[in-house]
Amino acid sequence: MTLKTKFFAAGAALALMTAPAAFAQDAGVDATMSDEAAASAMATEPAASGAGFTDAQVEDFAEAMTDVQALNEEYGAKVAAEADATAQTALQQEMTSKMTAAVEDSGLTATEYNQIAAAAQTDAELRARIGQAMQADAGAAADASANVEAAESEPDM
Repeated sequence: MTLKTKFFAAGAALALMTAPAAFAQDAGVDATMSDEAAASAMATEPAASGAGFTDAQVEDFAEAMTDVQALNEEYGAKVAAEADATAQTALQQEMTSKMTAAVEDSGLTATEYNQIAAAAQTDAELRARIGQAMQADAGAAADASANVEAAESEPDM
């Protein structure tokens, strides 16, 4: 394993420990549920084994997690900088709404996302699968960016 791969895997593992938990806490199981219903559903759902998730689900999770992390970073700073409690609450609600949309845009429900995040907390194999999916996504994005840059630098004929 190269140093770059180790660094990426470590970053992915750290991200799994922070962003999904923040989303699970802020969004609950489903954005349409009340706080009490979401807490009850989270408490009664069994923690799924990492082996129970398909490659497609893991890839969707990796995609969603990248977006959730970006939103968490963006809004975390805004919320921390806001002195007004009402404005903080509004920002948190906006962040939760955008996180839920990002998860659903990836092809998962908030419940599925939270189940995978919870399982990844204790399942090293699942974390590794997620890290690989994130690395593949990052590689694909880098390739696409390089292709765009190359196309832009080619002279018109």
